[in-house]
Amino acid sequence: MRLRRIAGILFLITALAALQPASFASASTAPLPYRLEPAMTSSVGYQQRELAASGSILVWEDHRGGAPEVYAYDLDDGREFRPDRSPGARQEPAISGTRIIWVSGADPKQRRIVGIDLSQGTPLTVTSQPGEVREPAIDGSLVAWRERRDGHWDIFARRLDSEQVIQITNDQENQAHPSVSGETVVWQDFRDGEWDIYAWDARSNRVTALTSSPEDEVDPAISGDWIVFRRLLRSGGPPQLVLRHRTSGEERVLVEDHLVGKAAIHGNLVVWEDWRSGLPDIYAYDIQHQHEFAVARSQQAVAPCVSDALIGWISQTPSGQGRVQALAIVQRLPTDPQEPPAVPSAERVYFPETQHFISAGFKAFWQANGGERIFGYPLTEEFSITDPNTGEQVVVQYFERARFEYRASAPEGQRITLGRLGVELTSDRAFQPIPPFENTAERRYFPETGHSLAFGFKEFWESHGGVEIFGYPISEEFTENGRTVQYFERARFEYNPNAQDEDSRVLLGLLGREALQRMGWLPRPPIDTTLLTK
Repeated sequence: MRLRRIAGILFLITALAALQPASFASASTAPLPYRLEPAMTSSVGYQQRELAASGSILVWEDHRGGAPEVYAYDLDDGREFRPDRSPGARQEPAISGTRIIWVSGADPKQRRIVGIDLSQGTPLTVTSQPGEVREPAIDGSLVAWRERRDGHWDIFARRLDSEQVIQITNDQENQAHPSVSGETVVWQDFRDGEWDIYAWDARSNRVTALTSSPEDEVDPAISGDWIVFRRLLRSGGPPQLVLRHRTSGEERVLVEDHLVGKAAIHGNLVVWEDWRSGLPDIYAYDIQHQHEFAVARSQQAVAPCVSDALIGWISQTPSGQGRVQALAIVQRLPTDPQEPPAVPSAERVYFPETQHFISAGFKAFWQANGGERIFGYPLTEEFSITDPNTGEQVVVQYFERARFEYRASAPEGQRITLGRLGVELTSDRAFQPIPPFENTAERRYFPETGHSLAFGFKEFWESHGGVEIFGYPISEEFTENGRTVQYFERARFEYNPNAQDEDSRVLLGLLGREALQRMGWLPRPPIDTTLLTK
């Protein structure tokens, strides 16, 4: 399951991560710009560990067959598989894109780091000579690992497109837990009697200390400029889970009052094993929004991992059996249903019919110009887009029959208008203009578009806002799907001869809903198969 891809109609979403209520509306704090959905559960395994993820693929070590083996699961096609099905012992997998690497060999002193590129089906060789190698990490083509030589462990690195192996450290003390992001490798380094976090820049071949406190800092993981690690206090008590910015040195202590396990990080998300309930759970922290939330509770959940598409963990039983589970990270859309308010507000009205709100400015415009009968109920929350013609930020909200737009740069009284859905949804159709004629009480010609209005549609247009609300006609009346309709710049009029009252004989078509369906934000209506047989 990939992140939902979003297509717009004429307008482009600038960033769903920046979804926010309009500045002129009164609203509560916007939710996180994504939600988590159940995505997968693996087959039952045994002594599963070393879970890692990249994109939609998870990899882990599994002893279900006795010897350690590497398993993988691709959320895109719902397939669990072994990257290498040949006999042998494989453990400690790592992944970047479609490249999976692992430690191969049963003898701890005669192991190699190898792997496979799933996109090509080609094998990868990281270390060609057998030795004591452990804890491989990879990002792109840069691989780092821990290797024991001359009685102590050091950190080594190599690019997959080069034969050169780089020894990053050469110290009689020990180094462990390398992590790679871009051109940077971080690890925990034992010097002067305590563990600290060090970094190596592959471009400058420079090693720098990132921490130097009297405490022990261990288990680092890096993504971009952010590093997360555990700080073990010499005074005792639970460890701290610390988030540190690599260049500025800013630190945020995420957890400090209960036991936490190792953490993983990708982009703006940190995930970790958390024992605040007395059982191992999985919690997460959004760096950008500075928001903590629970991912998996009371499931004996351990060894979390995170990518741009998922959060995964292992649910284990005391007997050692377990399953890998994952939640997909799905971008939150403005069409996602909203929970009703705990306390009703006159400024922010909730509509249970569609599970959305209307707030302040849009609410006043909706009420003053016909409300539900003209525009229908809201189908989205407010959100910001960029007008591709002007580059201007526009706050919009879709309703069943229209799209409201707020432009802060417009003159007072003209800042809220309807979007040109009639034009946008008929951009692939040609409505031939008609010759001009003299206007009468029943008919009117519009030289602006070369079309006319007559009788009931003309009366409705004039009595409900005219050009200010609906724009000019862009077609004549014609029959579409068995109804008499006429398109306007911002609307479609539909004639309903079976209406129970005069006020219902002319209705606006559901252009807002149709636009969202074309964008993939709402499901399309089922096809009427009876029409296919006629």
